[in-house]
Amino acid sequence: MKWYDVFSEFYDNSLEKLYFESRKRAIELLDIDDKQTILDVACGTGANFRHLKSSNKDFYLYGTDYSSGMLKKSQRLIEKNNWNNISLFKADARMLTLPYLEQCLNEKIRFDRVICVLGLSVIPDWEIVLNNLLELLKKDGKIVIVDVFAEKRDFNTWLVEKIAKADLNRKIWQALKSKTNHFNKEYLPVKESKVGGRLFVAVGTKRG
Repeated sequence: MKWYDVFSEFYDNSLEKLYFESRKRAIELLDIDDKQTILDVACGTGANFRHLKSSNKDFYLYGTDYSSGMLKKSQRLIEKNNWNNISLFKADARMLTLPYLEQCLNEKIRFDRVICVLGLSVIPDWEIVLNNLLELLKKDGKIVIVDVFAEKRDFNTWLVEKIAKADLNRKIWQALKSKTNHFNKEYLPVKESKVGGRLFVAVGTKRG
């Protein structure tokens, strides 16, 4: 994740305008309510936090990332805005199991909501990670995934994969559909040339 430590220094200025509206849509689909606990996986510089806060719901958010540089940026954002309902911790997403979380957070916890934006195309062993995230959800908990899939590969696909260290061949939504109820997927209005493929948001509810 050393590259993402470097990437954190210019990530927001170079990319966040591109994804701003897509993050808003993802939070809408997350359907937050009061007193819920939320896990933001691959939270990066905290780009989801402002959208989550704009829901005006009384939730508690845990953000996690494997990049120390990204977490430093998100911590500065939290402190700048005096947000007291957000905690951060560093973790390899492949390690996000219930026992590991208990060790990290000193409490037994499952989440009402899980969100992962542009993470599963980058994280190794993404199917293991997805299974872990579903395990961390409470019964009927909701998960929202935003990511990119290249239906037709071109130079832009190659370029995005090189810069983001990503794999845009992963059919993440198909795995989510097979493991959840009330599945839905929609494409987001971002030019394919900008992100190397089609940006989508997929949502599902944990099966009982």
